[in-house]
Amino acid sequence: MELTESHIRLLSKGDRKAFRLLYENFFIALCIFARGFHLEREEAEDIVQEVFCKLYDERHLFTNVSSLKSYLYSSIKNGCLNYIRGEKRRKDRESHYYDDVDEERTFFNDIVESEVYRELKMLMDELPPQCRNIFERVLQGATSEEIAEALQLSVETVKTQRKKAKQILRERYNLLYNIFGILF
Repeated sequence: MELTESHIRLLSKGDRKAFRLLYENFFIALCIFARGFHLEREEAEDIVQEVFCKLYDERHLFTNVSSLKSYLYSSIKNGCLNYIRGEKRRKDRESHYYDDVDEERTFFNDIVESEVYRELKMLMDELPPQCRNIFERVLQGATSEEIAEALQLSVETVKTQRKKAKQILRERYNLLYNIFGILF
């Protein structure tokens, strides 16, 4: 379910279901974004968890989805940079630093990429199970023949399900198709 302005209002009042929805909508995308700072999975997840804890305390600050997203991504970015700086001091090793111009460009690109993955995941979760399973394998680079063999299906069934998944995804999110048409 997509997060809406009404969820933000409920969140500001301490509604646990609204917070859970927020968490489910953004956790994976924020972890992917944090991993873009060359962190291990566990480190990225820890930072995201910390941001969600802090968000719960400061939930009253948000009036709309855009300001909440901005807060989440900026907090993750700052949390990651602070972690990297801390690691550098503790271990006296080189860390990856961005200059100001490249940092903003990379930051924006990483946000867009994370959001696209989040949207694609939400759309794929709506696919029928067999379509989703086949399409996930296609995105991982498997051929129709490999998928058919692994799932003990005919190649034609795989192609039909693949086509069905593409059609559903196109219908439900044309913008994603326009941006990443080559995937489909």
